[in-house]
Amino acid sequence: MPEASQRASLEERATLFALRLFSRLPLGLVTRLGAGIAWLITWFPLRYASAYRVTLVNIMLCYPELSYREAAKRARAALTETGRTLAEFSHAWGRPAAESLARITSVKGLDRLRTAYASERPVLLLTLHQSSWELPNLLLGPEGPMQVFYQPGDSTALNEIVTRARESTGSTLVPADARGIKAAVAAMGRGEAVAILSDHTPKGRNNPIIPLFGYSVRTSNLPHKLIKRYQPHIFFVGCHRRNGPRDIEVYIEPAPEAAYSADETTCLTAINDTLATLISRYPTQYHWVYKRLRYMDTGKQTIYQTGVVPYLKQARREGRGLRLSDLR
Repeated sequence: MPEASQRASLEERATLFALRLFSRLPLGLVTRLGAGIAWLITWFPLRYASAYRVTLVNIMLCYPELSYREAAKRARAALTETGRTLAEFSHAWGRPAAESLARITSVKGLDRLRTAYASERPVLLLTLHQSSWELPNLLLGPEGPMQVFYQPGDSTALNEIVTRARESTGSTLVPADARGIKAAVAAMGRGEAVAILSDHTPKGRNNPIIPLFGYSVRTSNLPHKLIKRYQPHIFFVGCHRRNGPRDIEVYIEPAPEAAYSADETTCLTAINDTLATLISRYPTQYHWVYKRLRYMDTGKQTIYQTGVVPYLKQARREGRGLRLSDLR
């Protein structure tokens, strides 16, 4: 077996072992371990703590009004929450769905969504990487037929575990590729629901450049294509932890009127503006490790690489925030 394949196989076995082990431990212990490990990472040198560096850069750029100290404090809290979220996956994927659903203590907006489901029009659910983001899918699975886009990983075994867990309450996962788009179009044609993680950075260069947090970034045009063709009811769906991993509030909010626009820029700008609002509502519970600002109108950015460290250190010495112009 080639060395790279052997290493990948070892990593897969280690991941699956950790997943099984954590799924057998109490949820409170698991989330504390995940949060603790992530918190420790934030104290590593920025050159080596890539997850913290990405988180810090994202927060400093999206909230340039923050001083370095304020941004670092928020980034440290955000990465700690990310560690908590990742640790929760062991229970969301490895234990009965009923246990995960029992953690949801409040749901806002479900009645309005049910009214939309009862109509003849399809439903488009726009979600984001926020807090315990595995739970809303489990909650909404029984409400009606729903196609959910996802990005398959490299591990076949892990993909099977994740798919089985996410589909356990009734939803159907489709890959974020041509086959998945075909399935989503068919579902919309039947008047069903489609769920899309709308904060992903698409790979295709045919996707437009749309403002997000004041930056012109590549944004998926799939939501607009579905909206323009089928005029579905549009809802944003997310959640946040209120008092720990067993006190989750799920929110379901109608999209602004501009999101229904036939004009691509108007529609996607409304979607990105709403995402920014939802992220800022619970800023430490967003998955800031994701390199959402990687592709801009000026091309692929290097702002997440180790070359950014001197600029961060300078901002720390001067006690100020950071702007994209500082990195060019």
